[in-house]
Amino acid sequence: MDKISLAKRLNNNKRGYLIINANQGKHKIALIGDVKNEYDTLANLSSEILKNSLVIGFAETAIAIGATLASSAGAFFMQTTRENICAQNEYIHFTEAHSHAMEQRLVLADMEKIYNKVDRIVFVEDEITTGNTIWHCIEEIERIFKGGKKYAIAPLTNTLSEERRKFFKEKNVDIVYIRDIDKEGFEDEVVDTLTNGDVYRVNSTPRNDDVKIINFKTDIRTRRLLNIRDLDTETDRLGDFLEEKLGLKELLKDKKTVTVLGTEEFIYVPIKLAEYIDNVSDADVYVHSSTRSPIEVSKLANYPLHTRYEVRSIYDKNRQTYIYDLKESDIFFLVTDGKDIEGEADILEAIRLSGNKNIYLIRWDNEE
Repeated sequence: MDKISLAKRLNNNKRGYLIINANQGKHKIALIGDVKNEYDTLANLSSEILKNSLVIGFAETAIAIGATLASSAGAFFMQTTRENICAQNEYIHFTEAHSHAMEQRLVLADMEKIYNKVDRIVFVEDEITTGNTIWHCIEEIERIFKGGKKYAIAPLTNTLSEERRKFFKEKNVDIVYIRDIDKEGFEDEVVDTLTNGDVYRVNSTPRNDDVKIINFKTDIRTRRLLNIRDLDTETDRLGDFLEEKLGLKELLKDKKTVTVLGTEEFIYVPIKLAEYIDNVSDADVYVHSSTRSPIEVSKLANYPLHTRYEVRSIYDKNRQTYIYDLKESDIFFLVTDGKDIEGEADILEAIRLSGNKNIYLIRWDNEE
C-alpha cells in the first residue's frame, strides 16, 4: 500500500484499526517535502471541484489538507471543530460515529455568511470509510439552508464500499481521491498486534528556563471562516517575523534536522512554517502534531508508530492527548495557539524526553 500502513486503535470498540499515511504529517512524523507533495497531488486532482467552492477540512486530521486545497484555488475555508469557540446554540452539530471524540461542529454564523456565495461545498478528509459523517453534515446544512447546494468529497484515501460509492453517485456527490484501498480484513490484521512500544505518561510542572518563547500577535482566528489567502499571507508574515526576531536563516545554518510540531487542530500554520524553513535552509525538515487519537505503539519494524507520549491537552488540561515518535533534532519548534499552561508543560517535557535541547515555543497569539 505504498506509504499507507495500519495501526491498532487504543480502547476503541467501534473500529479497531486506523489507517496511517506516512506522508500526511499528522500522527506520524514526515518530511515536509513529502507532505507537500501528498497534499498538492490531491489539490491538483481536485481543481475542477474547487472552483468557487467552500472547502471544509475535518478536525483534526484533515484540517491542513483542506486548507491546502483551498489555498490552491484561492477558495474560502472552514474547519470542523471540537473546541468550544461559540455558545452551544451557535453551531451546526453532527457526529463522527467511529471516532474517539465523536462530536463535530461547524460555526453556524460562518455558514450563514458563505452558503449563498459559493457554487459547491467540498469536504476534505484524510480517509473516507463510510461517508456517514459527511452525509450527516450535508443533511444538517440542507435542513437549515434548503439551497440544494452541490457537494463533493476529497479524501487522500478512499475505502468506500461499492454500495456507498453508489449511494453518493445517486446523490450527485462527486468524490476525488489519490488512492483507492479495499479495507476488507483490516480489523483482523490489527487485532493481534504486539503492542510493546514505549509509552511515556508525562505530568510535568511548568518550566520554561530552557525554552525560547516567541509570541506572534495576529488577528487571524483559524477555526473561523477564512479567505485562505489571508491566512497564507499571515503565515508568510510569521516567517518574516521569525527572521527579524531570531535571525532564522542564520539560526538554521549548518543544521541537519529541524522538527516543527503542531497541536491537535492547529496544524496548517505549523506545516506552512515547515515549508518556509525548508525553503530557507538545507536541513531535513520534519512535521507532525499532537492529537486526541489514542493509538497503540509497537517495536515491530513494519508497524508505523513506536513511541507514545501521553500529555495533557494544551487546550484543556483535563483532556488526554498524545504525541508519537518525537525525533531528536538540531532545532525543535513547537507552534501552537493553545494556552493551557499544564498542557504546554507536558508537551515541552515530552520534547525534552526525546533528546531535544534547542527548543523554540512559538505562540500564535490571537487572544481568542
